[in-house]
Amino acid sequence: MRCPFLREAQVKFCRASAFKKMIVRTADQPGHERCSSPGWLSCPVAKQHHEDQPDQSHCPFLQESLVQYCTAAPMSKFIPYTEAQLSRCGNEAHRYCEAFLSLAQPPPIPGSSLSTVPSTDEAMVEGIEVPDNLAYAPNHLWLDRGMDGSCHIGIDAFFAKVLGHLDGLSFITWKGVARPTAVLTVRGIDLQLAFPNPMAITGVNAHLRSHPEKIISEPYGAGWLFEGMEAKGWSFQENQGIDAGLIRGAEARAWMARESSRLSSFIHEEVTHVQGGGFALMADGGTPSDDLLQYLTREEALQLFNKFFPQN
Repeated sequence: MRCPFLREAQVKFCRASAFKKMIVRTADQPGHERCSSPGWLSCPVAKQHHEDQPDQSHCPFLQESLVQYCTAAPMSKFIPYTEAQLSRCGNEAHRYCEAFLSLAQPPPIPGSSLSTVPSTDEAMVEGIEVPDNLAYAPNHLWLDRGMDGSCHIGIDAFFAKVLGHLDGLSFITWKGVARPTAVLTVRGIDLQLAFPNPMAITGVNAHLRSHPEKIISEPYGAGWLFEGMEAKGWSFQENQGIDAGLIRGAEARAWMARESSRLSSFIHEEVTHVQGGGFALMADGGTPSDDLLQYLTREEALQLFNKFFPQN
């Protein structure tokens, strides 16, 4: 499924000009302008270039081409049709384009993963979004595998809620068949996370290196981390496929409820703070703060990370 904001156009440009300015052909344009009529002979740019046996009816430097462009982008950038297959606009990967996400909310389609936004109350567990169209790893990374085989990976809302804030992000794996791996930096603590199964990585969301806050505010949208395709021929211990060992749907919602309960128990039972008088003050009930990691010591943060977001 291609992006609804993708358009095609016939453009023309001058090969002799120092600047390649593409002009879109429209129905109301005159049938003959200087370039497509004998009037091109008086063009000063064309006179500067020698052309053997030129056609007198139109300029030999007039070039026409079929291009594609995005109507959601603030500026139209024309992409030659021969290169369009290299972009995400022509497949399901367009759902993670920032321009698309800012202007559209894809409707859910039964049996597919065409919506990155939860559409029903069933997608909420303890105030945490758990979209049914995604598959979840035990360490709270999600996978969205489109019908065309395109895959995207990111952290879920539970993970984002615990983090609360990020200082930075770096990618360890950028291309090729590997387990997608990145490092999140929180309060000077480097936390490495890795997707449990390998993927043929084709790209990363490099924009997040300068705007890591999107990982927290839009974990299922603009905050995605990796994109790629399933690694064909890779041997998995359990089921065959990139989603081996992942859960989704009702099972994922039940798991998320257990994880929320487990997090609350972890805070009440294992995290204590010694006060000035030498007494340990335990958490006194309620639910964990949305930015829990910001209130923990380095040792507590690492302990929590290893319990809930391990690499294996």
